[in-house]
Amino acid sequence: MKFTSILIFLLFLGSTTVSAQGSSCASPIILSLDAVLRNYSTSSATGANVLCTSNGTTPITWFKFTTNATGQCPLLNITASDSLAIEVGFYTSCSSLLSSSSMCFYNGYGLWAPNENFVTQPNTVYYLRVKTSTACNIKIAAQNFTPPNDDCFGALSIDTAAIRDNNACQHGGPGITPSQLCALTLENTAWYKFYVQQTGYSIITISNIHCDNGAANNNSGFQIGFFKGSCASLEWINCANGSGATVQATTASLPAGTEVFLAIDGISGSNCSYSINGFNVTGILSGTIRYFSGWKTTRSNILQWTTLRETSGHYIVELSENGIDFNPIGRVEGIVNRSNNTAYSFEDAHPLLKGYYRLKQIDNSARTGVSNIILLNRTEIAGLKIILNNPAANTLDLNMIIGTAGKYNCRITNMQGQVLKHFDKLLIRGENNFQINISDISKGQYAFTISNDIDRANKLFLKQ
Repeated sequence: MKFTSILIFLLFLGSTTVSAQGSSCASPIILSLDAVLRNYSTSSATGANVLCTSNGTTPITWFKFTTNATGQCPLLNITASDSLAIEVGFYTSCSSLLSSSSMCFYNGYGLWAPNENFVTQPNTVYYLRVKTSTACNIKIAAQNFTPPNDDCFGALSIDTAAIRDNNACQHGGPGITPSQLCALTLENTAWYKFYVQQTGYSIITISNIHCDNGAANNNSGFQIGFFKGSCASLEWINCANGSGATVQATTASLPAGTEVFLAIDGISGSNCSYSINGFNVTGILSGTIRYFSGWKTTRSNILQWTTLRETSGHYIVELSENGIDFNPIGRVEGIVNRSNNTAYSFEDAHPLLKGYYRLKQIDNSARTGVSNIILLNRTEIAGLKIILNNPAANTLDLNMIIGTAGKYNCRITNMQGQVLKHFDKLLIRGENNFQINISDISKGQYAFTISNDIDRANKLFLKQ
């Protein structure tokens, strides 16, 4: 009985504390930037609008959040349960409203992120004053977010099947002009890419568009530009723009297999959520790969990717010394019966000092797509540097810079990882030169690897 009384008292005390939270900037509700959707009751405090079209004196609820150590963009998905207008005021302190980063969700929901020109500081507290039209529940999913497709080099692949995305944390451009998107200004540009499936026109459809334009009347729509070439040297093709819940844009007639880069920007700096897909397009990785990234350990490179939706087939990891000529170094089977957010990883145990990686996807119908290219540079990690003659005939001439003298294992392997030659060699600190007879090796691509207990270096060469 005593335990029950204490429990009731604690529940009553907790309820009182929760209802008091959020009524002022001095006692805000703390938002965790962990992407978890949570429900919050509006506070008992009321007030007037500070920037949106007035809807009278209605409930005011204060929130605060703290940015992470890198100052990533805070992205919030906010919905009012009464489906009526919401005003989201952004404050850098309790008395400092930043109008450019504040939003008016006139239909009761939307994506909030700071203005594209506002730089969030690491480990810094910011405040949100959320004004709802009635006393209701506020649903918020908050997260730290860095969009992978904020520039051309991170462009996401699109296919015939629509993917869902948003441009709330994007910045304008870069590397392109507003006129190339049939626009006056660029604020929140998101990048995509595809291949032309058959010679002719490709059509891009952006649907289920929901945009919010700060404190202005919200106009849904996009400005769109098509490019070919490479991200380092984009060639403009054509552009289009349009408003409404669905916007379409058509390329000029292009040869089959043309790689096309697509930049889209919300009208008037809109934070938008939308679906995007294409006609007469084939995806780079069939539009299923959200991220393809790599990171370095002391002995290896780790490649990781995540699928938005799983398709049957497998993945080939490819490696290049120059970013042009790629060779397969591993195969990863697709995980069947998985629909969303399937994570994959591959370890390159014999990394180059400077290696370019890409991912090739092959589905069960033999349809193939390729990913963006990523570069992993290990020159700051490895204590070894290899220079060799490439291509090589009967002799492999080696010039190596060694950071630590000692015994090193040398070996030559084929692209399937089979060891064809191996031996140990004592090397001095600094420059070392020697030769390896490779006259007994067939023509083809090989890797020379040198390693000890501390360092490892790997370099590809072609035997002629």
